[in-house]
Amino acid sequence: MEINQLKAFDHVVRLGSFSKAARYLDVSQPTVSLRVKELEKSIGGSLFERVGKRMELTELGEGFLPYARQALDVLIIGAERAQSIKEGKRGQITIGTLPTFTTGLFSSTLSRMYDSYPEIDLIIHTGHNQQIIEMLYDGFIKMGLITYPFFNSDLKMLHLIKERLFLVAHKDHPISKVEERSYTVKEVFENSKPYILTDWSEGSKHWQKTHLSYGMETVELPPATALDFVRRGKGVAFLTQSLVQDLIESGTIVKLEPSHFQEINRSVALVSLECETSLTPSAKRFLEMIRISSHME
Repeated sequence: MEINQLKAFDHVVRLGSFSKAARYLDVSQPTVSLRVKELEKSIGGSLFERVGKRMELTELGEGFLPYARQALDVLIIGAERAQSIKEGKRGQITIGTLPTFTTGLFSSTLSRMYDSYPEIDLIIHTGHNQQIIEMLYDGFIKMGLITYPFFNSDLKMLHLIKERLFLVAHKDHPISKVEERSYTVKEVFENSKPYILTDWSEGSKHWQKTHLSYGMETVELPPATALDFVRRGKGVAFLTQSLVQDLIESGTIVKLEPSHFQEINRSVALVSLECETSLTPSAKRFLEMIRISSHME
């Protein structure tokens, strides 16, 4: 049983003759007759009988018609869905991201995806670098956002995001009251009480440790916990812009700007086991959106 046979049957019913159905379908009348005959073989009996100049349904045809039309409707919907997937308007994307990269640029990308392609389902998982890489190898996710640089030669880098790291403290912390650039980085570390050491990358961690000295009050915490400490007025931390931007704008915490402070970033790479040309259309849409968000942030 083929879709062309069902279409021929349906149009003979609608138009009342094989010749009219043939003209509508832009095929020859013998082709329509052959398709109906092949369908009748599959059904096991005649679907039409001639009554005057019109073709009328037999009892078998009457019983089969609603199911034939239902099948055609389902096939049409399926074809439309397949076309939408091919055009990148519908589909599913599974993405892994770092717990510290779920706000800011990432959330704005998801928002743009939802606004532009509401029929693309986004499934997000979080994990640390190695967990995300394992999810990629297991096929659990198709794209991942991990700290750069990475050393897995199988991974293809699709996009690189640089995110500012800020030294921050609560607005009531003593160091926040000092005039900008009238103090040094060393003085920030000495007066943090405690300085909260965070691990964003090998480079950022090395930079922090070079400014630590013996006897200095320090504590090493995950970024989310470090942020909570700062919000409670305890210590100074080195945190990403996406984590602290809203709190800086609200005035809850303050970005510290010591003299001769060199801008430091952490880099996050969007990676996949597939190269860009091999991505699904919906995955290409996400890549397009994250590039737009990177440009606008």
